[in-house]
Amino acid sequence: MRWAIGGLLLILLAVFAVKAAPTDKYSYRYRLQISMEVDGKVLTGSSVIEVKWACGQLIPGAGLAPCESSLGGQATVVDLGPRGVVVATLFTGENVLPVPDGAVDAVWLCANAFGNRSTYEEIPKLPGLAGRRVLAPDNFPRLVWFSNPADPNSARKVTVGNIASILDPSARITEATVEITRDPIVVDIAKKLPWYPAMLEAQKGKGITSKPGKFQLMYRMFVGDNS
Repeated sequence: MRWAIGGLLLILLAVFAVKAAPTDKYSYRYRLQISMEVDGKVLTGSSVIEVKWACGQLIPGAGLAPCESSLGGQATVVDLGPRGVVVATLFTGENVLPVPDGAVDAVWLCANAFGNRSTYEEIPKLPGLAGRRVLAPDNFPRLVWFSNPADPNSARKVTVGNIASILDPSARITEATVEITRDPIVVDIAKKLPWYPAMLEAQKGKGITSKPGKFQLMYRMFVGDNS
C-alpha cells in the first residue's frame, strides 16, 4: 500500500511539474488550397489555418512530451454551384486511429507536407517553415461533399480515389497545396454552410465527441477553437 501511494504521489508530482513548468509557444499559418475539376470546369477554394503549440519541459526518464495543439481559421470550401460544395475539414470527424481512409487533421497536414512530424523535438522548427508544397495522396484532409450546402444531412465522405464514383464521373481533384503565409485568418463559414451557427450552439461546451469508429459532423471540423 505504501508503494502504491508513493507511486501515485510521483505521478501527481509529474503532472504538476508539467503544468507548472515554463511553457514554450510556437505557431505558424498556412493556406490550404484545393482545386477540383467538374464538368470540364476547374473550381478552387482556400482558407488560412493557424496551428499553435504550447510545450512544457520534457520530463527526463518519463517519456512525456507535454505539448498541446490548437487551431485557428476555418475549413476550406470548394463551391461547385448546383452540385453543392466539397469541404476539407479541420478534423477527420472520427475518433479512432488509424483513420479508416487515412484522412489527416489540419494540425498535422502542413507540417507533414514539409517533412516535419510535429514531434517534441521538431515542433520548435515549425515557425521557420517557408514555401509551398503539394499534398501527397496519403497526406490529405477529410473531404466532405454536401450535395445541399443548406442541409448537414446531405454530407457524404469522399476521397481523392472515390470522388468521381460518388459525386460525378467528371469530378477529380486537380491540385491540393499548402503554403506558409502571414495572411489574416478569415472566418465566414456561416455564409457557406448556414447551419453551422446552430451546430456550434448545440455542441460547444456540451462534451459532445465523435463516437469511436463512426464519422459524424462536429463544430470543430469547420472552425478552429482559437478563431
